[in-house]
Amino acid sequence: MKKILSIMLLFAFMAVACAFAEVDQEAENYSRYFDYTPVENAPIGLVTGENHNTLVLYFSRVGNTAFPEEVDAVSYASQNVTEGEKLIGTAQMVAGWIADETGGDVFPIQTAFTYPEAFWDTVTVIEGQEKDRVHPRMAAIPEDMTGYDTVWLVTPIWAYSVCLPVRSFLESVDLSGKTVYVFTTHCGSGMSDAMDDALRQRHVRRDGGRAGIAAERRRAQGHGHSQRYI
Repeated sequence: MKKILSIMLLFAFMAVACAFAEVDQEAENYSRYFDYTPVENAPIGLVTGENHNTLVLYFSRVGNTAFPEEVDAVSYASQNVTEGEKLIGTAQMVAGWIADETGGDVFPIQTAFTYPEAFWDTVTVIEGQEKDRVHPRMAAIPEDMTGYDTVWLVTPIWAYSVCLPVRSFLESVDLSGKTVYVFTTHCGSGMSDAMDDALRQRHVRRDGGRAGIAAERRRAQGHGHSQRYI
């Protein structure tokens, strides 16, 4: 009996050790490109609306970055700060507008670990991940997407493409047979290759309904770091 118990404890210890090793390895997929400490992301999860046939997906740096509490929240036209002085990302804000109009459920796309606070440091990490073909692990994915017939995807354009975390997310879900609307936020690049990149992912049916909208984000006078919140 003691031998069996010892074996069970050994397997339990090995399982825990493997789990910690996997977490450390995923964190290195961020920190090896820039010297910072990635924080394990806490999933926000699905926010339910009134229309459960429509799903609004979005990726924003807010929700994927461990911003300090004292971060300067002034951004383009002050549209990234709510009345309660809460920081909100551009894509997050657009997703909220779409949800208000459609009544759909909302799901934030979140990576397992956070990106650096500074925008250009995040660019450094993303460029390294792109070069090494890293596919960031997701903090969570929707449990069941079969009931949705319409999906709105709000994504920033990074390096003239759908941002890497969104591409990684699309590899993890099945959007076949759904009408997909792609809405991009950018600093002047327009849609770029967003539609082709989205359709190139597996499980996205190429003959289904889809449309794309691009929203340019202009830098407000005196707000030199507005792009950091995209």
